[in-house]
Amino acid sequence: MPGRDDERGERILDAAAELVLRWGYKRVTIEDVAKQAGIGKGTVYLHFRNRTELFLSVLVRESVAMTAEMLAALKRDPMMMLPAEQAQMVYLGVMKRPLLRAMFSRDVEILGDMAVDPALQPLRRVKIDLFGDLFQVLREHGLVRTDQDLESQRYLMSAVQTGFYLARPMLGPYGDTHDDEAAAALLAHTIREALHTPGPPDPEVLKALAPKVTSMLADFHHALAASVHSN
Repeated sequence: MPGRDDERGERILDAAAELVLRWGYKRVTIEDVAKQAGIGKGTVYLHFRNRTELFLSVLVRESVAMTAEMLAALKRDPMMMLPAEQAQMVYLGVMKRPLLRAMFSRDVEILGDMAVDPALQPLRRVKIDLFGDLFQVLREHGLVRTDQDLESQRYLMSAVQTGFYLARPMLGPYGDTHDDEAAAALLAHTIREALHTPGPPDPEVLKALAPKVTSMLADFHHALAASVHSN
């Protein structure tokens, strides 16, 4: 069970998330968060060393919730370890979470300087590294193409996903021609054609690899979750 400190930390994060969506990052102060959470300003600093760290933790917590969904999906269906299926699910997960959508689309109206803050780079980098490790496993078992080097595949995965997240804010009205489901399906198709080995994957290979891939994702999820209340 979470301790009292963690419960209070969650209340602070809830307050910060609500206020940043309502007013935008630039306008929200530690005093505002403390008032919304019903605690003193000093109590916020017992959990988070500064304002940036507080709002970074808000975004990390959103990522934790999404990786929990990814884990659950992988346990239900080993197909979810494949890059295209993961990209589709992550896209839909991001789109239904306003704060993650703001982070992935670099929305300065909501996140202000946080949208491009270097403090977010380690979070993005860890995700890229996770996909690199996953690609290595999938390559070894014939599920991902091997006529491309690993670094190129990792770059391609990251670049294509980033392009889909930025499409709507960059393309204006033309970016609204596809709803989230349609855009996610197009993203999955693009990744599948670029990275997957042609033909349907071997169900037995997927089943055999499921415990290893689940463990990799679980390690990532637990490390993220631990970082939310590490201060």
